[in-house]
Amino acid sequence: MIKHDTHHITPTEFASIAEDFFDTLATQFPVCMESDEFHFFPQARVGPCDRFNWDDFRPDALKRILERLQSWGRQIESYLSSSPPLDQSTDADMLKRVVQTLTEQITLVKVHETQPTFYLTIAGIGLSQAFAAGPQAMNSRLQSFPEFLDQARHNLKRVPRLFRDLGVDMLGKQREWLNSLSLPIGLHAPIDEALHRLDDHLQRSPVVEDFLTPASLYERIASHHMGCFLAAEEIAGALDQEIIETRSILEQFAARLAPHRKWQQLVEDLAKPPMPVGGAAGLYQSTIHELARHCFEKGLMDQNLLQDCPVMVEPIPAYMRPVRSNAAYSMPPGCPPCGGTFFILGAEEQASISADYRLLTAHETYPGHHLLDTCRWSHERPIRRHIEFPIFYEGWASFAEELLFDTGFFTTPADRMLMAKRRFWRAMRGKVDFDIHTRRCTIEEATERLVSAGMASQRARAMVRRYCLKPGYQLAYTIGRQRFRQLYDAFCRQATDPAGFARRVLDQGEIGFHQLEQILQQGG
Repeated sequence: MIKHDTHHITPTEFASIAEDFFDTLATQFPVCMESDEFHFFPQARVGPCDRFNWDDFRPDALKRILERLQSWGRQIESYLSSSPPLDQSTDADMLKRVVQTLTEQITLVKVHETQPTFYLTIAGIGLSQAFAAGPQAMNSRLQSFPEFLDQARHNLKRVPRLFRDLGVDMLGKQREWLNSLSLPIGLHAPIDEALHRLDDHLQRSPVVEDFLTPASLYERIASHHMGCFLAAEEIAGALDQEIIETRSILEQFAARLAPHRKWQQLVEDLAKPPMPVGGAAGLYQSTIHELARHCFEKGLMDQNLLQDCPVMVEPIPAYMRPVRSNAAYSMPPGCPPCGGTFFILGAEEQASISADYRLLTAHETYPGHHLLDTCRWSHERPIRRHIEFPIFYEGWASFAEELLFDTGFFTTPADRMLMAKRRFWRAMRGKVDFDIHTRRCTIEEATERLVSAGMASQRARAMVRRYCLKPGYQLAYTIGRQRFRQLYDAFCRQATDPAGFARRVLDQGEIGFHQLEQILQQGG
C-alpha cells in the first residue's frame, strides 16, 4: 500500500511509487509503453489480462492519468527533498523528468489531438505486437480495433494540413496491409468501416495551416523533453559549430583526394557494396556479427550477449514508411532482454546499399542502440530499465560509431570521410528541426537547404515533413554526441580507454549527463 503522506517517503515506498507509475501507465497505454517508438513514454509491459487492449486517450481517461501524474510528481519531489544517496537520487531524478515530460506532452503538445499518424503508428505497432504473440492476441486486438479508430476520430481536433496529409497517406498504406492479411469477414468488415470513417473525417474536417508549436514550448521540448538542457541560442550555436567543423573536414578530404571535385561528389562516388542476391538483410546480418565480435574482443561487451540477446534484421513495414526513416532499431521491454530488431528498407525499396552501411549498422546495433538497450534492460536497478531519454539514446549511438575508430574497426580515409558526412547531416537535420520550429525558415526553405547541401529533392522534402511530427528530436543526435565526446575526452585525458569508458557508461542506464560525469570522475 502506497502512503499518501509525502513528507517521509522511504526508499521502499519510493520503489512502490515507481512500480505503480509504470504499471498504471502500461495498463492505460499498453502499446505506447511496450514500444520504444514513442519517446515521451517510458517502457513497460502490462500483465497478460490487459496487454492486448488499446491505448486510451479519451478525455476522461487522460484527466484521471493527469491527476495521478501530479500525485506521483509530488511524491517524487518529497523523496528528493530527503537527500537520498546518489544512486537513489539519480533514479528519482530520472522518474521526475519522465513525469514532467509526459504531463507536458499530454497537456501542452497534445499530439493525440493533432496527429493522425500518432494513432496509426499505435495501430500498426499494436497489431504487429499482437500478431507476434499468436492468434488469440491478434483476435483480441482486431475485435476492439474499430473502437480505437473511432476514439482517434473523436479526439483529433483542428488538425494541421501537413499532419492530415501524412495521416491520409499512412492510413492508405495501413489499409493495404490489413487487406493483405485476408481476415475473416466478421473482423474485416467492421475494421474497414472504421478506417473509412476515419479517412472521411480527415478528408472532410477543416484543417489549420499552422502546424508549429509555440516557440516557447519548442524551447521547453528541446531543453527538457529531449534533455539538451541548453538555451535556444546555445543549441543553435552547437549545431552551427558542428556544421562548420564537419564541412571543413569534408572539404579538406576532397582537396587532398580529388582537388577539382566537391566533397558531395566524392562521397557519392565512394565504393558501395553490390546488392547481395538475397537482398540487403544478409549483408547487414553478417556486419552485425562482425561488429559484435569486434566489440567483444576489444572489451566493450561480454560474450554472452551475442547468443542471449540477438539482433534480427527485418524490412520496415510499408505502413510505417510515411513516419519512419530508412533504418531503425527496436527492442521490446523485458528483463532479461531477449533481443531486438534492426529495421531496413525492403528489397523492393532499396536499389542499392549506401557506402556507410557499416557505420549505420554500428549506430543501430553494436556498440550503438542494441548494446545500450541490452545493458539497460539488464540493469540491477529496476527504474533504470524502463527509462530512456532521446539525447542519451541517440547521442550514445552517434558517438558509438566514433569509438570504433579508437578500437581499430574503422581505419581508412574513406571511413573517416563517411563519419564526417554522417556528423554533418545529423547537424544539418538538427538545424532544420530547430529553424523550422523557431520560425527561422519554412518547410520549403528547409528542403532547399538540404538539397543545396547535396540531398536528393524528394528525400529532403519527405524528411523535413516527417521531422515536423517530432519537434526537437533531431537535436538529440548532435547535442548528445557532443556531450559524450566531452565526457570521453575528459575520461581519456591520461590514457585512451574506449572499453573502460563504454563499460562505465553502459553500466549506469540512461541517467543524466551531470550524474554520469560525477560517476566517471569517481572512476566507477
